[in-house]
Amino acid sequence: MTHAKSKTNLSFVRHGGNWPRIRQQGLTLIELMVSLVLGLILVGGVLSIFVSTNQTAKVNDNLMRIQENARMAFDLMARDLREAGQNPCGAKLVANVLRSAGSIPVWANWNAGTLRGYDNTQDETAIKAFGTTTNARVQGTDAVLMIKADSGDIAVESHDTADFQFTLATESNFQAKDIALVCDGKSAAIFQIDTVSSPGGVANKVIGHEADVTNINCSNFLAYTAPASNCPANTKKFEIGSETPEIKMAPLGSYFWYVGNAESGGRSLYRSKISHLKNNKIIIMSPDEMIPNVQDLQITYLTRNGTTGALADDWVAASSIADWADGSLTTQVVAVRLDLTLQSTDNVSTTQTPIQRHLIHVVGLRNRDTFIEPAS
Repeated sequence: MTHAKSKTNLSFVRHGGNWPRIRQQGLTLIELMVSLVLGLILVGGVLSIFVSTNQTAKVNDNLMRIQENARMAFDLMARDLREAGQNPCGAKLVANVLRSAGSIPVWANWNAGTLRGYDNTQDETAIKAFGTTTNARVQGTDAVLMIKADSGDIAVESHDTADFQFTLATESNFQAKDIALVCDGKSAAIFQIDTVSSPGGVANKVIGHEADVTNINCSNFLAYTAPASNCPANTKKFEIGSETPEIKMAPLGSYFWYVGNAESGGRSLYRSKISHLKNNKIIIMSPDEMIPNVQDLQITYLTRNGTTGALADDWVAASSIADWADGSLTTQVVAVRLDLTLQSTDNVSTTQTPIQRHLIHVVGLRNRDTFIEPAS
């Protein structure tokens, strides 16, 4: 025991009176590299999960936008389709006073059919032609035109056939050169408003329909004459009576749905509607971009025989229908099938391209009374 103690004291002296330090061992280079690799694998796994989750969320967001765009497109188009041919009085005889270059404008030709389709090869240059410029219709896509009395109809108080003026029951939003439809239970007339006035401070209460160089009315008169393409030549006084309990005036609504070239460089679903420059007799169909990223629109129609009431065996393209008139004895359109191709905003497919979805919606036209009862 004495010997062990001596060795300890000797060691203490050799180190200058200080006890020797115990060396601490650190990580070796190999251990450090292994740790870094394991850390990178862990971080890579976390990043992979994050990227995958983010990509899945992005795909789902784009698919949700496609579904929402499709729902909005179908809802808006279906509403216009179902309302085609409607007027607040239910009148079937419609006189048309409008003439442009001697003929009734395509967008106002009620008697040619309040619902008219255009196949992917049928170019309607009077509304929107095929082309490559912004808002132009895309070649190879279908289009459809609907004409109706728009919302916002107002009761008519009186009709002065000497001064060619209507007096409305209340104030209105009508402006000079607007296109309007007036009707009672017997007939209706489409004309361009010549003048508006506000007697007694009641805004736009008196509506003039006289034909002159400032409008495209072909006549002062509003009586329906057969054939419907003739310019009205007889006086029609719209007045309340036992057979015509009310008279209404409404803006004429004309809507042309088509796929056009968007300003962003892609394609969108457009709706053109009646528009004009203030106090200008020239009427145009002004396009509005409704739904973005719509690549294609194909439309087919189900018809019935207007004489026998028999439904057709299959859906047909617009080019197969020769007579679009609402009361056609051969081909009355009873349903419309809308076939839309929509595209995602982002490149989220497995090949880093936009996702496309092909969706179909059928619109029945049961509201049009010519389709409810078979023709006699």
